[in-house]
Amino acid sequence: MSREYFKIGEVAAMLDTTVRTIRYYEEEGLLVPHRTDGGTRLYSEHHIDRLRAILHLAENGFPLDVIGLIGYTRQTCATGDEGSKKLIGILDSTISDIEAKITELKALKSELIAASKLVARCKGCRNEPSSKGCPECPLNKNLAKIEALNLIWE
Repeated sequence: MSREYFKIGEVAAMLDTTVRTIRYYEEEGLLVPHRTDGGTRLYSEHHIDRLRAILHLAENGFPLDVIGLIGYTRQTCATGDEGSKKLIGILDSTISDIEAKITELKALKSELIAASKLVARCKGCRNEPSSKGCPECPLNKNLAKIEALNLIWE
């Protein structure tokens, strides 16, 4: 049997998040809980489902302004047709952003794999890990090609 409302601490525990996170999303206008006369926040199953969606998007790098647009655009429209057109635009743009990010992450993955292979070549090396101590080090020679090596090497 389902309860009608839950307090903020219960919701945080249910969703494995913090009370502060929930309050933050409320401050950002992404979530509007019911309030008792005393000011206690009360969350329905709908609020919990909405918060779960917000957390999922936020954890995957969605900016809060985009989450807000997705969450409230329909309410600003006079018709379902208008809402559909606006939301499709927002979602299609977001999908394009995700595809660009996937491309960037794939390139970064390749770079880190290459860096890992070069670092593995240092196993057993007895030289000081610096350009002075190991001037022929493959890491040193690939700094311009593999950006991540600039964090590793001096």
